[in-house]
Amino acid sequence: MPVPTSSRRPRRPRAAAVETPSAAPAAQGGAHATRAALLAAGVAVAEREGLAGLSVNRVVAEAGVAKGTFYVHFADRRAFIDSLHQGFHERVAQAAVAATRGIEPGAELLWRGAQAYLDVCLSDSAIKALALEARTEGALTDSMHARHESFAESAVPSFRALGWPDARSAAQLLAAMTSEVAIRELEAGRRVPGARRALKRFLGAG
Repeated sequence: MPVPTSSRRPRRPRAAAVETPSAAPAAQGGAHATRAALLAAGVAVAEREGLAGLSVNRVVAEAGVAKGTFYVHFADRRAFIDSLHQGFHERVAQAAVAATRGIEPGAELLWRGAQAYLDVCLSDSAIKALALEARTEGALTDSMHARHESFAESAVPSFRALGWPDARSAAQLLAAMTSEVAIRELEAGRRVPGARRALKRFLGAG
């Protein structure tokens, strides 16, 4: 997020200048920019060091801010990792909405949503890898776990539309299969067309 630039304003009388209407938004904009810089630094550190090396000291050094600034925006390292994952999940949600707009619940919607997820995993590979590490090491926060569950839950209406009586279990299996494809693509550093074709065929998408 770009840092807001200041502009010259007409001089106000001293009494009115104690608190201008723009003071709060300007401070807010600066806080958002600092938070965004810390999150961007977290992505950079995660790419190099992984979950184990994602320390507060490394993040603030990467961002070029004081350590105390970190704790203004995040309660601790765990909250910071959760925020990184939240941003990733929001990008997945936006991509899935864009990819499935106008598509009725069913196999095609499932496939397009899965493909959007896989594409975001590749573009945000550091955060996806971080989430996988957190899950493997049992370091998922409650909110991270809830986001994983919501991804599966979003597929339930489509499985119901396809006539699956056990739609929720099918959605969980789809999430697991899609995650496995994402892992293979992370390892390859690119799309793995064969894995995507197999997933598409499992879904029965045209």
